[in-house]
This record gives sequence, structure tokens and C-alpha cells, in this order.
Amino acid sequence: MLSLAVIGISIVALVAIYKYLIVPVVLSPLSKIPNAHFSVPVLPLWMWWKRRKGVQNQTIRALHQKLGPIVRLGPWEISVNSANGLRTIYVSGAFEKTSWYRDLFQNYNVSNLVSMEAHEPHSIQKRMISNVYSKSYVQNSRDLAKISEIIVLEKLLPLLNDLAERHAPVNVLSLNKGIGMDFTTAYLFGVENGTNFVSDSDYRDRWLDNYEQFKQQLPKDRAFGPIEQWCLDLCKAAEAYSSGRKVALSEKSTPPVVHRQLWESIRRQKRPQPADASIVVASEMLDHIVAGHETTGITMTYLMYEMSRCPDIMASLRGELCRLSHPIRLSQCSSSTLPSPQEIDKLPLLDAIIRETLRLYPAAPSPQPRISHSKSVVVEGYKVPNGVTVSSSAYTLHRNPDVFSDPERWIPSRWLQTETTQLKEMHRWFWAFGSGGRMCLGSNLAIQELKLVAAAVYSNFTTFIIDDEGIEQSDSPIGGPVSNKLILGFNPCCHVI
Repeated sequence: MLSLAVIGISIVALVAIYKYLIVPVVLSPLSKIPNAHFSVPVLPLWMWWKRRKGVQNQTIRALHQKLGPIVRLGPWEISVNSANGLRTIYVSGAFEKTSWYRDLFQNYNVSNLVSMEAHEPHSIQKRMISNVYSKSYVQNSRDLAKISEIIVLEKLLPLLNDLAERHAPVNVLSLNKGIGMDFTTAYLFGVENGTNFVSDSDYRDRWLDNYEQFKQQLPKDRAFGPIEQWCLDLCKAAEAYSSGRKVALSEKSTPPVVHRQLWESIRRQKRPQPADASIVVASEMLDHIVAGHETTGITMTYLMYEMSRCPDIMASLRGELCRLSHPIRLSQCSSSTLPSPQEIDKLPLLDAIIRETLRLYPAAPSPQPRISHSKSVVVEGYKVPNGVTVSSSAYTLHRNPDVFSDPERWIPSRWLQTETTQLKEMHRWFWAFGSGGRMCLGSNLAIQELKLVAAAVYSNFTTFIIDDEGIEQSDSPIGGPVSNKLILGFNPCCHVI
């Protein structure tokens, strides 16, 4: 007779074979979905290795080109590449964020809008500040208008003019991140409490070096380290302004718009907070700082890269900018006012240039994972059971050749076509800021900032490439140039069209 031990081992083996082989390979609803690799129904190692090698985005794109709009990446993971799939995954509410966001994006060991997994707390906190990021608010904000004049007219254009006169090479990635930081911190905390990265390049570069180290650390390891303490100090200064303990020192002062909005909203809340209100606010502000300086900086850098390679488009844009009611002229910086955001927003070529840059070089190119919490959801005709990780990526969506012809080329004119059916389809597949309730909160501010900076630069200068080695976009959650630089030269241009 077989011993009880042998019988027990046999039962365990049979259960394991059934659970880890027969179910995922044959019985799982996912078994009908095309496999990325023969091993993925059983093991997640194949895709894990692709991620380790830094080729996740290219791999997933190639898989969808070969296998269609839905691909199985692991035993409980699928990738979806379709406009209809986006609506199901990111808009319907059937999927929540995965723990990946919490593990990477928490600050001070406290959740923020990006790291929150569940819909309800995210929705509550988002409603507290969404109004100050709406398009109508940022376009009509006197505070943001004042911030824009200070950064663009008083700092950026004089700096670029000096660099052009000295024929100095410029790492525009560093500069553009500095521009993004100055805009973001001024809007969050007020001009007097914000950074001065455009003018102070030494401090900017030291901070960016510290930030690169910050990004490599897990939230629990970086909690209350140099970057988080720095942000906490900015929050304390903003609190002093809002409480009246600190008064405006000049007519150019602006209030801490976003910080004050969230701070006052949280203090009015009757429900208990998971942490001290100051830390909850600081976690949110640091999240906005990270997105506000890095993603806009990356986008502006790739815009300058492509413009420097296309002098004909540069000239056409300058012609469009010179027809503004208040052209942005370096020679008139001391007395000039900027065109209204509404007028800049209506420029068709500028809009096409921004949109095409965001298409080809989305600052967040990688998959945005969600996990199903319903018993069964149908995605692209396949049943997706509870507990499956599902994702789409801007990198792959934006390179669908059936929607974007010649997708690897930067072609702003594709957005200027009058064929409405194709244009609508491109907009359906455009995903630079995500979609649904979790889409980028600061997208309107980012677009307004990008358009203003591009308009200011190319109204007054032409750019040319000095060193673009390593300009390829990194395969990471926030994807900048792999070399962490782009060296350009600036030439002043006359104002005769």
C-alpha cells in the first residue's frame, strides 16, 4: 500500500498541476487571448525580463502589431491597444489602480492623487482642487498671468538673449525642467515662495541631481529625505502666507493658489484624515512638482529637438506668432504684456506642434496598469475575470499606423487636415494625458505653459542642434532622453516677416 506521505505528495502535486498549469493554460478565460510568449500562461518571467532589459514599450508595441488589440503578457496580465479598450478600462469604473502606483509614487508615506488605488478617496481629494486646474480657470487666472510675465518676459527671454549673444551651448532639458519647476512652484506656493531655476542654473542642476537619486529610492526609503523636506519647507511658507502670518512683499506677489485651495478644503473636511493635514497637502504638492517640472520639461525638449531639425516649420510658426495681437518681442520685454492664453490657444500650427510632440514623445509612455474588481468584464470581446492586471500605453496607442500614418515621424501637419473622420479617430487614440477620472489633473496648465514658452522662444530665436547624442526616449514611467541632455544653440531673429 502506498504510504500516506506518498498519497499526500501526489495530491499536492495534482492540485498544483491543476491550479498552475491546467487552469491558466486551458480553463482560464484568458487562455483564449493571444500569448506574448508560449510561457506566459504559466510564468510572468518573459515579460519581467523584457522590463529588466528596458525594452518593455517596444516589445508590447511589436506584440500588438503582430497579434492584434489584446495580448496576454502573463498568467494574470494583459495589454490592450484600442480606443474602445481605453474606455472600458479607464473610464467605465470597473478597474482600479494597482499597488504599483502606491509602491512608486507615495510621498511622506502618505497617498496622493497618483498613488491612491481606490476610486472614492481619489474622487474626494480631486474635487478639492480640480477647479484651479480647469481650462477656464487657468486661462483667466490673473495670478497665472502675472507668473507667466515674470518667468517669460523678465527671466527666460533675457537669459536666452544673453546665451545667444555669447554663442553659448545650452542643455535645454535642464533649462526646460527649470522653466516647468518655476511655473509649477509659483502656482502651487506663490511667486515669492517658488523656485528661481531659470535664473539660478547652479542650484537648478544640484536640485536635479538630488532628484535623480530621489527617483531611484522607494517611498519608504526617501521619506522625509532632502527632496521631501525641501517641499515641506515650501508648504510651510505657503501656510504662513495663507494664514496671514506672512504678507505680500511686492505688487508682483501671487498667492499660493493650489496649496491654499487644498489646505482649506482639507481643514473643512469633517471626516478623519489618514495623516496630519500638513503632510497630506505636502504629499500632494510634491506629486504636482514631480509632474509639473519633469513631464513639461521633457515635452518642451523634444519639441525644440524636432523644431531644430525642421527650419521650414520653425519659420512657419514664427510667421503665425508674429500675427498675434501682442507679439512676444524681446525688445519690448520691459513694457510688453503677453497675448491672452485664449489667443495663443487658438493658433493652429502651434497647437499641432504641441500635439504632435505629445503623440510621438509622450512624457509618460509606459503602460498604466489597472486591476479588475468585477466578476467579469468584457474587453475587446474577451472576458476578463476579477484580479487581472490590464494596461494600455501612450507609446503603443500613438504608433498605430492605421490611425497615424508614418507614426515614427514627427508630422505636425497631420493635425491640420480637414478630413474630419480621420481627425476624430486620431483624437480618440490620443492618450498623452490619460483618460477618465484618473487622467492628468494638470493637463490644461501644462498645455498653456507649453504653448506660451514655445511661442516666446520661437518668436525671438531660432534653434539648432549642437549635440543630440542619446536623444532616444528612455523606456520608463517618465521617459526623457536616455543621455539626460540635449545641447542646442540659439540665434536671435529679426522681426520682419
